[in-house]
Parts: sequence; C-alpha cells; structure tokens
Amino acid sequence: MSNNQQEKSSKALSEARAIVGDDLFASFEPDLAGGVANDHGLTEVAHDVRRLEAGHERTNGFAKIFAKALTANESGLLSDLQFVAKDMYALAGHENHFGSKLRLGPANRHAFVLEQLLGGGARLSGMAKMNEMALGPHGFNELDGHVLNPIAPDHMPGGSSSGTGALIADGAVDFGLGSDTAGSIRIPAHFCGVVGYKPSHGLVSRRGSMTLCPGLDVVGPLARNMEIMLRVAPYLLREDPRDHDQHALTSVDEPLKPMRPSRLGYFPELLADCPERTAKAMNDMLTMAGSHGVDLVAIDGHPFGHLSRAAIAFQSAEAYATHRDHLDGDLIHDVTVRQRMQHGAGYDLADHFLLSKARDLALVQWQKTYAHIDLLLMPCMTIEIPLRQSYEEADPDGRMAMVGSITSLSRPVNYLRLPSVVLPLPQLGSLPHGMQLLGGYREDLSLLQHAAWMEAELISA
Repeated sequence: MSNNQQEKSSKALSEARAIVGDDLFASFEPDLAGGVANDHGLTEVAHDVRRLEAGHERTNGFAKIFAKALTANESGLLSDLQFVAKDMYALAGHENHFGSKLRLGPANRHAFVLEQLLGGGARLSGMAKMNEMALGPHGFNELDGHVLNPIAPDHMPGGSSSGTGALIADGAVDFGLGSDTAGSIRIPAHFCGVVGYKPSHGLVSRRGSMTLCPGLDVVGPLARNMEIMLRVAPYLLREDPRDHDQHALTSVDEPLKPMRPSRLGYFPELLADCPERTAKAMNDMLTMAGSHGVDLVAIDGHPFGHLSRAAIAFQSAEAYATHRDHLDGDLIHDVTVRQRMQHGAGYDLADHFLLSKARDLALVQWQKTYAHIDLLLMPCMTIEIPLRQSYEEADPDGRMAMVGSITSLSRPVNYLRLPSVVLPLPQLGSLPHGMQLLGGYREDLSLLQHAAWMEAELISA
C-alpha cells in the first residue's frame, strides 16, 4: 500500500471511529480478512438459499444472504428458528455497512445479543437492510435500495428495521434483530403485520451495536408471533458483564408463559383519532378483553403531545452530538437524515441536562399515574400506512412532516424508557395494522406475558 493510500485509509478509519464512537469501533476492529470465520465458535448449517433469495426478490430486504446459516449450538433450544440481524450488529468476520457509506472492515467479535442467540441454537441466515444510520421510519435507502412491504407492496415497509420486518412478514425467517430509537422496531412491525418488542431502555446490552442516540437506543426483536417472541426474549435479557451501561433483570430461567392482565387501560381520544378500521379493531379487542374478565379503564386525554415534542428535542440533541463531525462530509447521504441530525445543533449541554431531568420526572409521574394498570393499549399511529409514492414525491419538508406523523406515538415511549409490544390486529381491508401495548418501566416480563395472552385469546382464537 502506498503512503497516500495508507493516509486515506487511516483518515477513513478515523472518521469511522468518530462517527460511531470508540466503544462501538472497538467491536469492529478491522483485523480480519475474508468472510465469516469459523474460529469464533460458529458452525455452518445448510439452509434453503433459494427460498431466501425468493424472499429477497419480494422484499429487497437482505443486505447479505449467507451461503449457509450460522449457529453456535446445533442442538440448542432455538435450533428450529432462523433469523436475520439488522446490518448494525457485529458478527465476527462480517463487515457492517449500517445502510451507509461507512466501511469499518470485518468485526473481530460478535455483538452480545448475537452471541446469546447463536449460543441458543438460532440459525442466522443473513443481515437485513436498514435505513441509513438507523434514522428513518419509512424503509427508503438511496444507497442500498428501498425495502418493499411484502403484504402491501405499494406502501412503506416501515423502518429503520425495514429489512427485518419485511423478511419476517414474507416468511423468509422466523424472527430478527432490530433496534428502536423512535419506533424503529414497532413501526415496521405495524406496517408489515408482525410482532415487535421494544425493551425498557438499558435492559438489553447494546455492546457491538451501532449507536445513534445512546439515551434512547434499544436492542430488540421482531417475530412472526408471540410464541416465538417468548422463546427468544429471555436470551436477549441476559446480563452482559462487559456492558457497564446495561441494567439487566435477574436471570430469566423459567420459560415465559401467557398471562391475563387484570386491568387494561386505554385512551378513548387516541382511538377516536385512528383510521376507522383500526379504531374498530382496537375497540373489538377491548370488548373481547372485557368478556374475558379484564377490567377496562378509560383514561381521559393523553400526554403524548408534549412528550413527543420533548422526545424530538432529546433525540436531535444526542444524534447531533454523536454525528456532528461528519455532517459536512459525504458519509451521511440521506438529506432527511442530515436534516434531522442538524436540528440538534440548536441544543447545548444545558438543554440536554434539562431534557434528561424532565424525562426522569415524566417517568416518575407516569409510573404514579398508571400504577394501578397492568397494561396500556394504544395505537401505533393515528394515520394509515403511507404510500411509497407519497414519500418519493415529497420535498424535504414534506418528508420531515411525514416522519413526524409516523413517529408521534412511538418516540414518546422511547423518551419515557418504557417497554412496548406491537401486535398485529385482524386485517380489515388490504393493509396490515397493529396495536401498541405499554408496560411499566422494567416490567418487561409481565408485558410480554400479557401480550402473548392477548394474541392467543383475542386475536388468534
């Protein structure tokens, strides 16, 4: 390599380190050559590549399909499940692109959550496409190609975990890893008609995953149904002794089982704002829950307007602080991504401190207000799934407005650090849709169990 090439390579790596942070960069040290290496505890397992390729043709959801599935335990409890990981999780020997121009070289070790799933026997089929830098609820990517919604091809697939949601909906895989900063798990779950789980903030280790906004980012799964979700979730909830930012639950040793909630809260005002078919489906859910002995608690008004505005400010401030050094370069391609990050330039450290304290107080108030309720039911959003064409033809301001509408009921949940599950509703019309279930902070296990009961008794029955 010439001196000039070495200088360019060194500069590129320095830029990459700055944009993703030292901690993440350490898990992506480019000291391996070639493809995925088997000296990291991985076993190659035959799988139906043609079926995966057919799924990719329908969704454009794969960033990479592995010639053979990867696992670390062929006889593990998850060995009957195939999954995909959003292309932001370190896999030894694999180079992640984050839906962007970043090129860090192959990783030298797995992300913690991949270690757990592979060790449980789950079979990794490939890496899924994502919105650039995990910032966008629509599934569009000018660099890697747009992901398609296999259930409603003329409509958005949701994002930023777009490939993950689309491939599960297509049936190519059983579950997948996504991430959620302002709805990036729940939105594709809603748009594609699958299950999505956003854990409480700080509960699941983020070691080896891309950082967008550390105060909001969470690692979480999407799945075909809650039966699979109950099997997968305990592996993600394990303590990572090397992640000092994680505050894990006590080890989950017993299998999770469906559990009926006693008191189910809802916001009539939000239901009234939904599209007619979604409002009908959610009201039907409430009626059926009541017939099963669940106490229904109607709650006047809702707090999500001001919480959404605070969440926008908080996310903008952190995303800008994380990525500001490269907003003037060409590493960030998407104009809307750049605009959303630059919005944070108007916030300083004092602003971020106040937003953080406000969030702490809001969470305390939320916990007090809804302490008597096991579960809160609310929409994922109050608009229909937008057409792909509507986003493609919109100007930058129109796109920003669309992003705001899509995330208005998901980003406040991140701001409050609450866990949430999206369940698909019975399809009325041609489009999928879902409902969002909220649990108490760090009450993730009961939330998952309640969601599984609702799916089994109110949706699948």
